[in-house]
Amino acid sequence: MQGGGSTTQTGCQTHGSPRWLYHHGFESGVEEVLSIVSFDEAINGTESQDRALLIGNGFSSKFFSYRTLLDSLSIDPAEPVIKLFKKLDTVDFETVIRSLTDAAVVAETYGDSGSATQFLGDADSLRTELVHAIRANHPTNRADIEPTIPSCIEFLNNFSKFFSLNYDLLLYWVLLENPKTFLGDGFGLGAVNDGMRGPFREVAYCNTYYLHGGLHLFRDQQGYIHKNLKNSSGIIDAIANTIENKKTLPTYVAEGNSIQKIAKINSVEYLRFCYKNLGQLEGNLFIFGHSAADNDAHIYNKIFMSNIDHIYFGTYRPTAEDLAKFDSQLARYQKLAKSKIGYTFFDAESAKVWDRTIP
Repeated sequence: MQGGGSTTQTGCQTHGSPRWLYHHGFESGVEEVLSIVSFDEAINGTESQDRALLIGNGFSSKFFSYRTLLDSLSIDPAEPVIKLFKKLDTVDFETVIRSLTDAAVVAETYGDSGSATQFLGDADSLRTELVHAIRANHPTNRADIEPTIPSCIEFLNNFSKFFSLNYDLLLYWVLLENPKTFLGDGFGLGAVNDGMRGPFREVAYCNTYYLHGGLHLFRDQQGYIHKNLKNSSGIIDAIANTIENKKTLPTYVAEGNSIQKIAKINSVEYLRFCYKNLGQLEGNLFIFGHSAADNDAHIYNKIFMSNIDHIYFGTYRPTAEDLAKFDSQLARYQKLAKSKIGYTFFDAESAKVWDRTIP
Protein backbone atom coordinates (compact mmCIF):
# COMPACT_ATOMS: atom_id res chain seq x y z
CA MET A 1 0.00 0.00 0.00
CA GLN A 2 1.13 3.51 -0.66
CA GLY A 3 0.13 5.54 2.38
CA GLY A 4 -2.68 8.07 2.27
CA GLY A 5 -5.12 5.64 0.76
CA SER A 6 -3.64 5.23 -2.73
CA THR A 7 -3.66 1.86 -4.45
CA THR A 8 -0.79 -0.51 -5.23
CA GLN A 9 -1.41 -2.35 -8.50
CA THR A 10 1.71 -4.50 -8.81
CA GLY A 11 1.10 -8.23 -8.49
CA CYS A 12 3.74 -9.29 -5.95
CA GLN A 13 4.59 -12.84 -4.93
CA THR A 14 5.15 -14.00 -1.37
CA HIS A 15 5.37 -17.59 -0.17
CA GLY A 16 4.62 -18.77 -3.72
CA SER A 17 1.30 -17.02 -4.27
CA PRO A 18 0.03 -13.46 -4.66
CA ARG A 19 -1.26 -11.73 -1.56
CA TRP A 20 -4.07 -9.24 -2.06
CA LEU A 21 -6.37 -7.58 0.43
CA TYR A 22 -9.28 -5.32 -0.49
CA HIS A 23 -9.87 -2.73 2.16
CA HIS A 24 -11.65 0.56 2.71
CA GLY A 25 -9.27 3.49 2.15
CA PHE A 26 -9.36 5.90 5.09
CA GLU A 27 -9.12 8.97 2.86
CA SER A 28 -10.63 7.90 -0.46
CA GLY A 29 -13.56 6.00 1.06
CA VAL A 30 -13.42 3.36 -1.69
CA GLU A 31 -12.26 -0.23 -1.94
CA GLU A 32 -8.50 -0.40 -2.43
CA VAL A 33 -5.92 -3.09 -2.97
CA LEU A 34 -3.26 -3.81 -0.39
CA SER A 35 -0.27 -5.87 -1.53
CA ILE A 36 3.03 -7.00 -0.10
CA VAL A 37 6.40 -6.86 -1.88
CA SER A 38 9.53 -8.92 -1.26
CA PHE A 39 12.48 -7.46 0.61
CA ASP A 40 14.59 -7.47 -2.55
CA GLU A 41 11.86 -5.62 -4.46
CA ALA A 42 11.79 -2.96 -1.74
CA ILE A 43 15.58 -2.63 -1.83
CA ASN A 44 15.70 -2.47 -5.63
CA GLY A 45 12.94 0.13 -5.61
CA THR A 46 15.03 2.38 -3.37
CA GLU A 47 18.35 1.94 -5.16
CA SER A 48 20.68 4.96 -4.80
CA GLN A 49 18.39 6.39 -2.10
CA ASP A 50 19.08 6.81 1.61
CA ARG A 51 17.80 3.89 3.68
CA ALA A 52 17.63 3.58 7.46
CA LEU A 53 16.61 0.52 9.48
CA LEU A 54 14.44 0.33 12.61
CA ILE A 55 14.43 -3.06 14.34
CA GLY A 56 12.08 -4.53 16.92
CA ASN A 57 11.97 -7.79 18.86
CA GLY A 58 11.51 -9.90 15.72
CA PHE A 59 15.09 -9.13 14.71
CA SER A 60 16.40 -10.93 17.80
CA SER A 61 13.82 -13.68 18.25
CA LYS A 62 16.04 -16.39 16.75
CA PHE A 63 18.42 -16.05 19.71
CA PHE A 64 16.77 -14.03 22.47
CA SER A 65 13.40 -14.49 24.14
CA TYR A 66 11.69 -11.17 24.74
CA ARG A 67 9.73 -12.26 27.71
CA THR A 68 10.05 -9.32 30.02
CA LEU A 69 12.94 -9.78 32.40
CA LEU A 70 10.44 -9.30 35.21
CA ASP A 71 8.65 -12.48 34.10
CA SER A 72 11.94 -14.37 34.34
CA LEU A 73 12.49 -13.72 38.06
CA SER A 74 12.48 -16.61 40.51
CA ILE A 75 11.09 -14.51 43.37
CA ASP A 76 7.67 -15.57 44.63
CA PRO A 77 5.01 -13.22 43.14
CA ALA A 78 3.51 -12.94 46.63
CA GLU A 79 6.66 -11.26 47.94
CA PRO A 80 6.27 -7.52 48.68
CA VAL A 81 9.18 -6.64 46.38
CA ILE A 82 7.30 -8.09 43.40
CA LYS A 83 4.03 -6.47 44.47
CA LEU A 84 5.90 -3.17 44.49
CA PHE A 85 6.22 -3.29 40.71
CA LYS A 86 2.44 -3.35 40.43
CA LYS A 87 1.97 -0.76 43.16
CA LEU A 88 4.31 1.64 41.33
CA ASP A 89 2.73 0.72 37.98
CA THR A 90 6.07 -0.07 36.41
CA VAL A 91 8.18 -2.94 35.07
CA ASP A 92 11.35 -0.86 35.38
CA PHE A 93 13.87 -2.39 37.80
CA GLU A 94 15.62 0.93 38.28
CA THR A 95 12.41 2.63 39.47
CA VAL A 96 11.69 -0.09 42.04
CA ILE A 97 15.27 -0.32 43.32
CA ARG A 98 15.48 3.46 43.64
CA SER A 99 12.20 3.43 45.61
CA LEU A 100 13.56 0.75 47.94
CA THR A 101 16.83 2.57 48.59
CA ASP A 102 14.98 5.85 49.18
CA ALA A 103 12.59 4.07 51.56
CA ALA A 104 15.58 2.63 53.42
CA VAL A 105 16.90 6.14 54.05
CA VAL A 106 13.50 7.24 55.37
CA ALA A 107 13.14 4.15 57.58
CA GLU A 108 16.64 4.54 59.02
CA THR A 109 16.00 8.22 59.71
CA TYR A 110 12.82 7.34 61.60
CA GLY A 111 14.61 4.74 63.69
CA ASP A 112 13.22 1.69 61.87
CA SER A 113 16.50 -0.03 61.08
CA GLY A 114 14.78 -3.39 60.57
CA SER A 115 12.72 -2.09 57.65
CA ALA A 116 15.74 -0.22 56.28
CA THR A 117 17.74 -3.45 56.23
CA GLN A 118 14.88 -5.30 54.52
CA PHE A 119 14.48 -2.61 51.83
CA LEU A 120 18.19 -2.62 51.02
CA GLY A 121 18.24 -6.43 51.03
CA ASP A 122 15.34 -6.54 48.58
CA ALA A 123 17.12 -4.02 46.34
CA ASP A 124 20.21 -6.26 46.29
CA SER A 125 18.03 -9.30 45.57
CA LEU A 126 16.50 -7.56 42.57
CA ARG A 127 19.94 -6.72 41.19
CA THR A 128 20.98 -10.35 41.57
CA GLU A 129 17.77 -11.59 39.97
CA LEU A 130 18.24 -9.22 37.04
CA VAL A 131 21.69 -10.71 36.44
CA HIS A 132 20.26 -14.24 36.51
CA ALA A 133 17.45 -13.22 34.14
CA ILE A 134 19.89 -11.70 31.64
CA ARG A 135 22.12 -14.76 31.73
CA ALA A 136 19.15 -17.10 31.36
CA ASN A 137 17.66 -15.31 28.36
CA HIS A 138 20.60 -13.90 26.41
CA PRO A 139 23.38 -15.63 24.40
CA THR A 140 26.55 -15.57 26.49
CA ASN A 141 29.08 -14.58 23.85
CA ARG A 142 29.27 -13.30 20.30
CA ALA A 143 30.57 -16.76 19.38
CA ASP A 144 27.07 -18.13 20.05
CA ILE A 145 25.76 -16.34 16.96
CA GLU A 146 29.01 -16.25 14.97
CA PRO A 147 27.94 -18.63 12.14
CA THR A 148 25.03 -16.36 11.26
CA ILE A 149 26.83 -13.02 11.50
CA PRO A 150 27.91 -12.89 7.81
CA SER A 151 24.28 -13.29 6.76
CA CYS A 152 23.16 -10.48 9.05
CA ILE A 153 26.00 -8.25 7.84
CA GLU A 154 24.82 -8.68 4.26
CA PHE A 155 21.32 -7.65 5.36
CA LEU A 156 22.59 -4.63 7.29
CA ASN A 157 24.75 -3.46 4.40
CA ASN A 158 21.57 -2.24 2.72
CA PHE A 159 21.31 0.58 5.29
CA SER A 160 23.33 3.56 6.45
CA LYS A 161 21.62 4.27 9.79
CA PHE A 162 20.32 1.92 12.45
CA PHE A 163 17.65 2.47 15.10
CA SER A 164 16.94 -0.27 17.63
CA LEU A 165 14.01 -0.74 19.98
CA ASN A 166 15.72 -3.80 21.49
CA TYR A 167 17.89 -3.84 24.58
CA ASP A 168 19.69 -7.08 23.70
CA LEU A 169 23.22 -7.13 22.27
CA LEU A 170 22.70 -8.86 18.92
CA LEU A 171 22.81 -5.75 16.73
CA TYR A 172 25.77 -4.46 18.73
CA TRP A 173 27.70 -7.69 18.22
CA VAL A 174 27.04 -7.83 14.49
CA LEU A 175 27.88 -4.20 13.82
CA LEU A 176 31.22 -4.57 15.57
CA GLU A 177 32.10 -7.12 12.88
CA ASN A 178 31.00 -4.83 10.08
CA PRO A 179 33.19 -1.72 9.70
CA LYS A 180 31.80 -1.11 6.20
CA THR A 181 28.44 -0.15 7.67
CA PHE A 182 29.09 0.51 11.37
CA LEU A 183 30.71 3.92 11.55
CA GLY A 184 30.06 4.78 15.15
CA ASP A 185 27.68 4.80 18.10
CA GLY A 186 28.68 8.10 19.67
CA PHE A 187 31.26 6.59 22.03
CA GLY A 188 34.27 6.97 19.74
CA LEU A 189 35.60 10.03 21.58
CA GLY A 190 35.21 8.42 24.99
CA ALA A 191 38.00 7.06 27.15
CA VAL A 192 38.30 3.45 28.32
CA ASN A 193 38.20 3.16 32.10
CA ASP A 194 37.44 0.19 34.35
CA GLY A 195 35.84 -1.86 31.57
CA MET A 196 33.73 0.99 30.23
CA ARG A 197 34.04 3.37 27.27
CA GLY A 198 32.52 6.80 27.53
CA PRO A 199 30.90 9.05 28.00
CA PHE A 200 28.64 9.24 24.96
CA ARG A 201 29.13 12.58 23.19
CA GLU A 202 26.75 14.09 20.69
CA VAL A 203 29.67 15.50 18.69
CA ALA A 204 31.10 12.02 18.12
CA TYR A 205 30.09 10.27 14.91
CA CYS A 206 26.94 8.21 15.34
CA ASN A 207 24.88 6.16 12.90
CA THR A 208 23.50 3.67 15.44
CA TYR A 209 20.83 4.69 17.92
CA TYR A 210 19.47 2.56 20.76
CA LEU A 211 16.09 4.24 21.16
CA HIS A 212 15.18 2.17 24.21
CA GLY A 213 18.70 1.84 25.59
CA GLY A 214 20.57 -1.44 25.96
CA LEU A 215 22.00 -3.94 28.40
CA HIS A 216 25.50 -2.62 27.65
CA LEU A 217 24.68 1.01 28.46
CA PHE A 218 25.14 2.42 31.98
CA ARG A 219 24.74 5.87 33.51
CA ASP A 220 27.37 7.31 35.81
CA GLN A 221 26.56 9.47 38.83
CA GLN A 222 26.47 12.59 36.65
CA GLY A 223 23.96 10.98 34.29
CA TYR A 224 26.39 10.42 31.41
CA ILE A 225 26.11 7.19 29.43
CA HIS A 226 29.02 4.75 29.10
CA LYS A 227 29.04 1.42 27.31
CA ASN A 228 30.25 -1.78 28.94
CA LEU A 229 33.13 -3.52 27.15
CA LYS A 230 33.67 -7.26 27.25
CA ASN A 231 36.06 -8.81 29.76
CA SER A 232 37.91 -12.12 29.40
CA SER A 233 34.63 -14.00 29.96
CA GLY A 234 32.59 -11.95 27.48
CA ILE A 235 30.30 -8.95 27.70
CA ILE A 236 27.41 -10.68 29.49
CA ASP A 237 29.70 -11.47 32.42
CA ALA A 238 31.06 -7.93 32.25
CA ILE A 239 27.51 -6.55 32.47
CA ALA A 240 26.73 -8.90 35.37
CA ASN A 241 29.85 -7.72 37.21
CA THR A 242 28.89 -4.08 36.69
CA ILE A 243 25.41 -4.69 38.12
CA GLU A 244 26.63 -6.70 41.11
CA ASN A 245 29.81 -4.84 42.02
CA LYS A 246 28.96 -1.25 41.12
CA LYS A 247 25.30 -1.61 42.11
CA THR A 248 24.18 0.15 38.96
CA LEU A 249 21.71 -1.05 36.35
CA PRO A 250 21.72 -0.97 32.56
CA THR A 251 19.90 1.94 30.97
CA TYR A 252 17.05 0.46 29.02
CA VAL A 253 13.35 1.07 28.56
CA ALA A 254 11.44 -1.90 29.94
CA GLU A 255 8.09 -3.06 28.68
CA GLY A 256 5.24 -0.71 29.53
CA ASN A 257 2.84 1.64 27.83
CA SER A 258 3.91 4.42 25.50
CA ILE A 259 3.47 7.13 28.14
CA GLN A 260 5.77 5.27 30.54
CA LYS A 261 8.34 4.71 27.81
CA ILE A 262 8.46 8.34 26.67
CA ALA A 263 8.80 9.43 30.31
CA LYS A 264 11.87 7.20 30.65
CA ILE A 265 13.28 8.50 27.33
CA ASN A 266 12.86 12.10 28.44
CA SER A 267 14.67 11.37 31.71
CA VAL A 268 17.91 10.25 30.01
CA GLU A 269 19.88 12.65 27.80
CA TYR A 270 21.25 9.87 25.58
CA LEU A 271 17.78 8.45 24.91
CA ARG A 272 16.43 11.92 24.13
CA PHE A 273 19.26 12.35 21.59
CA CYS A 274 18.39 9.07 19.87
CA TYR A 275 14.68 9.90 19.82
CA LYS A 276 15.38 13.35 18.38
CA ASN A 277 17.45 11.82 15.59
CA LEU A 278 14.62 9.45 14.68
CA GLY A 279 12.49 12.54 14.09
CA GLN A 280 15.14 14.05 11.84
CA LEU A 281 15.32 11.11 9.46
CA GLU A 282 15.13 11.59 5.71
CA GLY A 283 14.96 9.10 2.86
CA ASN A 284 13.42 5.66 3.36
CA LEU A 285 12.84 3.85 6.63
CA PHE A 286 12.61 0.04 6.75
CA ILE A 287 10.91 -1.35 9.85
CA PHE A 288 11.74 -4.98 10.68
CA GLY A 289 10.44 -7.18 13.49
CA HIS A 290 7.92 -4.80 14.99
CA SER A 291 4.15 -4.80 15.33
CA ALA A 292 3.36 -1.05 15.44
CA ALA A 293 1.47 -1.70 18.68
CA ASP A 294 0.08 1.09 20.84
CA ASN A 295 2.78 0.67 23.50
CA ASP A 296 5.22 2.14 20.98
CA ALA A 297 2.96 4.92 19.72
CA HIS A 298 5.65 7.47 20.63
CA ILE A 299 7.94 5.86 18.03
CA TYR A 300 5.40 5.99 15.22
CA ASN A 301 4.30 9.51 16.12
CA LYS A 302 7.93 10.58 15.72
CA ILE A 303 8.33 8.68 12.46
CA PHE A 304 5.23 10.14 10.84
CA MET A 305 6.26 13.65 11.90
CA SER A 306 9.75 13.25 10.39
CA ASN A 307 11.06 14.08 6.92
CA ILE A 308 11.03 10.46 5.77
CA ASP A 309 10.06 9.93 2.13
CA HIS A 310 8.58 6.47 2.56
CA ILE A 311 8.19 3.64 5.08
CA TYR A 312 8.70 -0.04 4.28
CA PHE A 313 7.05 -2.11 6.98
CA GLY A 314 8.06 -5.77 7.35
CA THR A 315 5.47 -8.42 8.12
CA TYR A 316 6.20 -12.10 8.80
CA ARG A 317 4.01 -14.63 6.98
CA PRO A 318 1.03 -12.27 7.08
CA THR A 319 -2.56 -13.27 6.54
CA ALA A 320 -5.03 -10.85 5.00
CA GLU A 321 -6.21 -10.14 8.54
CA ASP A 322 -2.65 -9.35 9.66
CA LEU A 323 -2.18 -6.86 6.83
CA ALA A 324 -5.51 -5.26 7.62
CA LYS A 325 -4.47 -4.86 11.27
CA PHE A 326 -1.08 -3.36 10.41
CA ASP A 327 -2.62 -1.10 7.80
CA SER A 328 -5.17 0.15 10.31
CA GLN A 329 -2.46 0.88 12.89
CA LEU A 330 -0.17 2.70 10.48
CA ALA A 331 -3.02 4.63 8.89
CA ARG A 332 -4.10 5.80 12.35
CA TYR A 333 -0.61 7.03 13.23
CA GLN A 334 -0.38 8.67 9.81
CA LYS A 335 -3.69 10.44 10.23
CA LEU A 336 -2.98 11.61 13.80
CA ALA A 337 0.28 13.16 12.60
CA LYS A 338 -1.47 14.68 9.57
CA SER A 339 1.33 13.09 7.61
CA LYS A 340 1.72 12.46 3.90
CA ILE A 341 4.41 9.84 4.43
CA GLY A 342 3.43 6.72 2.54
CA TYR A 343 4.07 3.10 3.52
CA THR A 344 4.49 -0.22 1.77
CA PHE A 345 4.48 -3.69 3.29
CA PHE A 346 7.33 -6.07 2.60
CA ASP A 347 7.71 -9.78 3.35
CA ALA A 348 10.00 -9.91 6.39
CA GLU A 349 10.81 -13.60 5.91
CA SER A 350 12.22 -12.88 2.45
CA ALA A 351 14.88 -10.64 4.06
CA LYS A 352 16.57 -13.80 5.42
CA VAL A 353 18.39 -11.81 8.06
CA TRP A 354 20.14 -14.71 9.76
CA ASP A 355 20.01 -17.48 7.18
CA ARG A 356 21.33 -16.17 3.87
CA THR A 357 23.66 -18.37 1.87
CA ILE A 358 26.97 -16.51 1.75
CA PRO A 359 29.43 -17.59 -1.01
